[in-house]
Amino acid sequence: MATDVKIVRLYVSSVANGTMDDTPNEVGGNPRSPFHLMMQADASDPAGDHKVNYQLILSARSTSGNTTTFAPRVLNEQAGVPGDGWASVGPQANNNGYVKQSTFSINAADFQPNGLYEFVAVLRLGDGSVSTARSNEFFIS
Repeated sequence: MATDVKIVRLYVSSVANGTMDDTPNEVGGNPRSPFHLMMQADASDPAGDHKVNYQLILSARSTSGNTTTFAPRVLNEQAGVPGDGWASVGPQANNNGYVKQSTFSINAADFQPNGLYEFVAVLRLGDGSVSTARSNEFFIS
């Protein structure tokens, strides 16, 4: 079951001038708050059809020795459930699995200025299998 539900991509972005940027900082170095943590995940057809339970853990860490007060988020969800952000791929009669796109609002004040950070996502299934992803590094000025 290890590959039945997995995180495909994790990245930070912010809205600046109507477009999505890949950093929580505006042009000029001012922290944007909130900025967004974006996550994409995939689930196999059987995992989504059977509503496989999983736990999603989101945490942040500094890669430059700074500190963060970002509190880890723990979500108990089920693959394939629209309320948890899942959508089927292809027509229902010929389902080719499920995809998830989630956006988490992040407060820039949770990060110490002049530091480099990254998010870590862990998706843990009931059988103990794990999928992990790290975001792009981002700078808070």
